[in-house]
Amino acid sequence: MHLVAYFDLARCHFVQQFSRKFPFPTATCIKFFDLTSDFLYNREKLNKCIKRYNSQDASGANLKTYLQGALRNIILDQINCESPWHLLCDVDLSSRRKFNNEQQKLREALLRHGIIEPNITQYIFAWQYFVPIYKNNKVHNPNTRNGRRWPEPELPDFEETARDYNSNRFQPDAPLQVSSSPEVTPEMIKKWMNICIEALQHYPRLVEISRDADTYEKHYEPSVNPWEPLELEENPVDFLQQADLVFGEEIQRINNSLEKIRSKIPQGVRKAVMPLCYPHEFSLLVQEQFASKVGINQGTVARYISNIYKTPLLSKLETLITETLKTTPQVWAQRYVEKFLEERFSNPSRSDLIEGALIDSIETLDNSKQTILRLRYGQRMNVEEIADYFMRVKIAESAEVTQELSAAKNELQEAVITQLNNLKLDCVHSWLKRYYQELVHIQVLEAFKKLEVSLQELIQMRYCQRIAEQQLAIFRPNWNVKQAISNAKEQLQISLIQWVYDAFGLSLDTEKEQVSEVVEVWLKTLYSVEL
Repeated sequence: MHLVAYFDLARCHFVQQFSRKFPFPTATCIKFFDLTSDFLYNREKLNKCIKRYNSQDASGANLKTYLQGALRNIILDQINCESPWHLLCDVDLSSRRKFNNEQQKLREALLRHGIIEPNITQYIFAWQYFVPIYKNNKVHNPNTRNGRRWPEPELPDFEETARDYNSNRFQPDAPLQVSSSPEVTPEMIKKWMNICIEALQHYPRLVEISRDADTYEKHYEPSVNPWEPLELEENPVDFLQQADLVFGEEIQRINNSLEKIRSKIPQGVRKAVMPLCYPHEFSLLVQEQFASKVGINQGTVARYISNIYKTPLLSKLETLITETLKTTPQVWAQRYVEKFLEERFSNPSRSDLIEGALIDSIETLDNSKQTILRLRYGQRMNVEEIADYFMRVKIAESAEVTQELSAAKNELQEAVITQLNNLKLDCVHSWLKRYYQELVHIQVLEAFKKLEVSLQELIQMRYCQRIAEQQLAIFRPNWNVKQAISNAKEQLQISLIQWVYDAFGLSLDTEKEQVSEVVEVWLKTLYSVEL
């Protein structure tokens, strides 16, 4: 180990300098470092190398210089043995994790190289069959190996890959982009693999030069609006804005009629349930705490929130959706499935939540239904042609194909309806969180504005400008900064407890620590508040 440590620093300097002679020096340096580490930390290899050293035969070179020469030869031998196919096929097939990592690297390289879907998925599908064929025929086969470690593939390698691609493109786990494409030829496979190599050759340069990761992420960022499909109708509307207005009116109606509802929750504290217990960042109580305070069980509180607030809002949302779609959700789902199958089946997008649900639903269909969909909407076969295809394998006739196709569509429509229902629940939940979080926020903000101006400025510097307390002590040398901030927090806490007591008649004196945590969370979001 002492000898390795003696050589290691010189090895690092040598690798760094030697890498500058090659393209992509940073990536090359990492590669050469890994390569020489395998040699330096292998006791047998290092011992064998040192035994060959003779200062008289080495033209007076010292041991470090001799070792650098040995490392240089190792690197050059590795480079001479490699070919472009090393970039594509040097994959560990025994590890699913490592294989998936290489697949993700190839996908990103193709994307950066300007390749788009469905081509990316088709190239990768071909690649996963080509790699084991190439390694078996060219790397591990002693009859075909020569002095070059990664020899040029030959026509039989591409022919075998094309056969595997064509025979597996209708398997249940095959991507829709693959099953929707026509049969491939060996020439196409060769062209695709060379495109992949070219992409991988440019990939290190792009990673090394480009530091603007945010630009890359934003460019390929999926849609964040789950209701986008609803806004693509002939008369687009601001759906979320309408929902916000309708929900606000419904909350006011509910609050005005709380005395008339049937519930075990005492009338005097019914209005406190949602502001205090609905889960969000500034929640002051959990349901169990509230239930204990008013002498009921937690289930009563949960049912109250669900039946009195969530259910009416869901009803309002369903009405709004029906008005927006100008039809029932069932009919809209049927149209959506038909449009998806006709226009986007061969290149679906998971960034669209409803399309993602359809992709998942297709993957759960039985094999015959999946194959029929792939032939009908991927290969554009009609029912008779699909029946002929199945007749050759003695599976189905035209009437059975039509029946299976209809059943598959029905299952996809159910998936769309399920996803719409999930979106409705998410929409109501998100709106209620935002509504009641804003209610608490307004109370704390009003209390903040009642603090002394000097305390407000101190809090702003600490939480808006993110200035550490040690630095604040320099700006305010006559203050005990830590104590001043603590006093401000305590005043906000007292104001919040007083608001709960005045508005709902409930005391949170026993939950002071919990209220203090809410104040701390609020202060950490203060940088985004317009004061």
